Amino acid sequence: MRASRAAIDALPVFPLRVENFLQNDECQELLAFLNSDHADFGSFDLTADYWSGRTLTPDRLAQQSILASFRDIRDRVVTTLHSTLEAHLGSQPPLFADLVNFARWPSGYELHPHADSENPGGVPHPFPWRDFASVIYLNDDYEGGEIYFPNLSLELKPLPGTLITFPGTLRYLHGVRRVTGGMRHTIASFITFDESKRYDF
Repeated sequence: MRASRAAIDALPVFPLRVENFLQNDECQELLAFLNSDHADFGSFDLTADYWSGRTLTPDRLAQQSILASFRDIRDRVVTTLHSTLEAHLGSQPPLFADLVNFARWPSGYELHPHADSENPGGVPHPFPWRDFASVIYLNDDYEGGEIYFPNLSLELKPLPGTLITFPGTLRYLHGVRRVTGGMRHTIASFITFDESKRYDF
């Protein structure tokens, strides 16, 4: 039986941190791709869209080896999260990724605190099915860019290869400090119990 959001929120394991989720050679392979001409993010344009030129989804990955890595990483994230839930809450229904993408953060960008499935005051959220978020860090040679959780008084700058995953609820409100130098590279995904939102590629 699926655990309630309140039961999941109460687990002391979150935000879950898994160092060496990706090995160094995996990070380096992905970073080499991201720094190549094959990674077409488009142009940065804050006037058009906050995410313009900053995300790269599987449908835009022509390189089959990178696409295969993305599938493997997606499945590993889902398995890790599902195993964690079952270890603490007993049998749980399957989880599915509803989005997986590369995200890059150049100097000057930040993200104000938000939750991935809930808004304060009961205001409708555009993605209420996003039960969990996950971030995998590919590098740490940038300044600023820490992830922070105001409600938990927690701020982190994880090592490359680290996975962080946490519920999409207001308890896990989170933001990203302004990047003040370099380029922050991550893989971001959202995980759901709702199979209808499953993102296959």
